[in-house]
Amino acid sequence: MSKTQPSAETGSLEDEVVLETTALTKTFGALVANDRISFDVAEGEIRGLIGPNGSGKSTFFNTVTGFYSADGGTITFDGVDITGWKAHRIAQQGLARTFQITTPFEDLTVRDNLLAVPTGGSRGERRARAGEILEFLEIDHLAEEKAKEMSGGQQKLLELARVLMLEPKCILLDEPMAGVNPALQERIMDHIREMNRDGTTFVIVEHDIDMIREVADTVSVFDQGRLIAQGDFEEVTRDTGVREAYLGTDDDSDAPADAAAMVEQAVDEGSVRTDTGDAAIVAEDVVTGYGNHEVVHGVSMRSHEGVTCILGPNGSGKSTVLKSLNGQVPVWSGSVHYRGTDISDEGPLEIVQRGVATLPQEGGVLGTLSVEDNLTLGARNVLKDKDAVQRNLERVLGEFPILEEKLDEKAGDLSGGQQMMVSFGRAMMTDADVYLLDEPTAGLAPSLVDDVLELIDVLVADDAEVVLIEQNVKAALKIADYAYILAQGELQFEGTPDELTDEDELMEIYLGL
Repeated sequence: MSKTQPSAETGSLEDEVVLETTALTKTFGALVANDRISFDVAEGEIRGLIGPNGSGKSTFFNTVTGFYSADGGTITFDGVDITGWKAHRIAQQGLARTFQITTPFEDLTVRDNLLAVPTGGSRGERRARAGEILEFLEIDHLAEEKAKEMSGGQQKLLELARVLMLEPKCILLDEPMAGVNPALQERIMDHIREMNRDGTTFVIVEHDIDMIREVADTVSVFDQGRLIAQGDFEEVTRDTGVREAYLGTDDDSDAPADAAAMVEQAVDEGSVRTDTGDAAIVAEDVVTGYGNHEVVHGVSMRSHEGVTCILGPNGSGKSTVLKSLNGQVPVWSGSVHYRGTDISDEGPLEIVQRGVATLPQEGGVLGTLSVEDNLTLGARNVLKDKDAVQRNLERVLGEFPILEEKLDEKAGDLSGGQQMMVSFGRAMMTDADVYLLDEPTAGLAPSLVDDVLELIDVLVADDAEVVLIEQNVKAALKIADYAYILAQGELQFEGTPDELTDEDELMEIYLGL
């Protein structure tokens, strides 16, 4: 089928459009997750959808497929306005989707997982259809095995098989390669190509940009809830707006020159070092993930004096590494030590009691509680002495005096910058000497990014070590003392910011060029 690439302005296609959104909007309170997105996909096309964390890709999928209700705009599928339809009705219409994290019926057989999909036809017809799909996806030998016995990659194929029971016209794939070994990735791509040749349309969100480059006819890029670029792979990866979306902007003359990139010399000369020195927190050969999906493959790193940044593209394992340090995800193999003590098997409460505090994405402020309750909540399970809690509260209010006059107000009524102060203050209440920050600038207005960097300076000035996960590379490297770069769950680089000199090199990691 001949395809004409859409323009970034209109997204129009000369082929028959099978899926179209017009000014699609989805909000969560004051947050605009999808901002008037007009997006169309031609019948028979494979569309790639990429963008940094928090750009609105998953929200878009959830809204288009009826899991969220749109707050504005329209959704049209196969010529029918499906805006406001329930998810099951949309799937039955022929628009189906998979999820990043598979959720099969674990105690059912593989075959029965397919038969559990509500479709028409007699049981015999459905069993025949299930058998054909299992054979097509090359997992028919597992038909009588329980789903929980399958590997993570095999469960991805099972997820796709369940979708195919609906005989969809268009399939939305949410990170089909996440946690899948390379051999199985090739099989999945082959199946996608074959189904596409038979007429199935695909829209694919995927952090493995190599896969997008190989299979997508057109690539659309989201950032901050908007469609910012669209075209062929080479076109969008050269786009200045796309580069800024992934790496951030840099208008500070004090930032390292071209500081957002991977140093060419360091890569060539061996950019991964393993010395752990006297670090407060040390990870050695950590392997971990979720369910059957291995996400981090033997990463070694340590905290450094000042700010240690962990950078990398979407899906690289940054947040998973952080969660292995604070006990939120188990360490499958390898180890994590805090000041020489092995904490690999400890949970989040034990680890925060040792002196390691975490600031989750978007701050984690409890909006219905008062500012004072939010702050003291951070210390109640750590500091048993009420006088110590009061002393720490006074210290936090000394750092953030504007919060003192707002102690009785609900935290949800504060401005974004003030809520971030509450989040930082709550962590400081624990007397921690290591802070793990998971993308503290995510979702913030550009004017607040510098405020967050100043808050991090407050922690460092108090002689704490900070481990910072950050999508805005240029902002992070303004304050970094040391940096690690992850891609595909493996360490690609470590070194100081002045070793980062060539922006094109970092784009090769972030976009798989």
